[in-house]
Amino acid sequence: METGNLKRSLSLLDVMALGVNVVMGQGIFLLPGVAAAMLGPAAIGALLLAALIACLIALCFAEVGARFRTTGGAYVYARETFGPFIGFEVGWMVCCVAVISWAALAIGFTEVVSTLVPAVGVGWLQSVVAIGLMLVLAGANMFGAKLGATISTVFSIAKLLPVALFIAVGLFHVRQDLFSPFAPHGYERLAETTLLLLYAFVGFESSVVPAGEMKNPQKAVPVALMGVMAALCLVYLAIFVIAMGTLPELAGHPNPVAAASEGFMGSAGGTLVAVGIVVSVFGINAACTLVAPRKVFAMAERGDLPAAFARVHAGTGVPRVAIGVALAVAAALSLTGTFKELAILGVVARFVQYIPTCIAVLVLRRRDPSAAGFRIPLGPVVPIAAVCLCAWLIVSTDPGKLLGGLAGLLLGVPFYLLARRRAAGRPT
Repeated sequence: METGNLKRSLSLLDVMALGVNVVMGQGIFLLPGVAAAMLGPAAIGALLLAALIACLIALCFAEVGARFRTTGGAYVYARETFGPFIGFEVGWMVCCVAVISWAALAIGFTEVVSTLVPAVGVGWLQSVVAIGLMLVLAGANMFGAKLGATISTVFSIAKLLPVALFIAVGLFHVRQDLFSPFAPHGYERLAETTLLLLYAFVGFESSVVPAGEMKNPQKAVPVALMGVMAALCLVYLAIFVIAMGTLPELAGHPNPVAAASEGFMGSAGGTLVAVGIVVSVFGINAACTLVAPRKVFAMAERGDLPAAFARVHAGTGVPRVAIGVALAVAAALSLTGTFKELAILGVVARFVQYIPTCIAVLVLRRRDPSAAGFRIPLGPVVPIAAVCLCAWLIVSTDPGKLLGGLAGLLLGVPFYLLARRRAAGRPT
């Protein structure tokens, strides 16, 4: 199936830069301290396990994504594979998390900027800066996906520069004695730490959402996904090892990478990384602005949300109504602050995307075994392993978070029924 109205303007470089931006946010700079407090240096093992899980899931997205040319990602895959209801629930949770994440990232931008300009992090100025950021980025995207992707690409490259400096200099200052004892707290919190560090990798699935605007998506999706994941796994591992090997007080430190930089590069190094965090969060805001409205558009295009959300501007080839709707909801959430509590839905919502996509690999292979495109090696091993590992993490999740995710799924049911009622009333 192919979307004919959206303009195919995104190159492979655009898609890979988008993948880097939607994955590499502020977590890469802040998580080592939290993980070290839970497992000590053994958190490196949890990071590798999280990377393995993320790569297995990404492989499944790569194979399934290579079968589709339409915008929508996991929502489209579930809808075409398992039917309208499962597809709707996946898409509903994807849209909820996307819009909430957009609001959260905008507020997150003000918080990282406040380390350099404290006034930006509080009061009315925080709201003005957050909404202003969303307006600027949404406005840029109104003129075409290519402009939005260009902004994403520029900041994807910019955010890597301070990271590259941190790695290049830090590798020469790693102390072996800081890795002993390796597991001072044992391994009881391995699953919990792995789940935490998996958050550093999530978002890769969003890079396949604008497939309807990619040039040759059947080839671009697998290459972009696996290229991004391979690069980020190496970068994350290097940052973790350097932070642990250069910062004795790593465990529990709120901003460990900046602190480690200041330790082996001086105050200028700490400031440079602080600026790098600002650039990184701006970049992930740019990527989210491109991707989040496309999730709303994808559902509307198939009748699961009002048809007006699927309108595409004739001149620019972008879904301006979907951008406006997502912007309005995200801006409202940023003002209320309730998105911080609602963000808990992301724990289950992402697995609602991951598990059906992994299972879809097996279903689509059986349905059309001769389909051309990327195919995961080792037969069913990868998708089955991915589902089992996801199940392990779900079982290890706080029950309160699981209930919150279930409530989100149930909240979507009335909207699904309304969509089916609208569909039944249409003339054939």
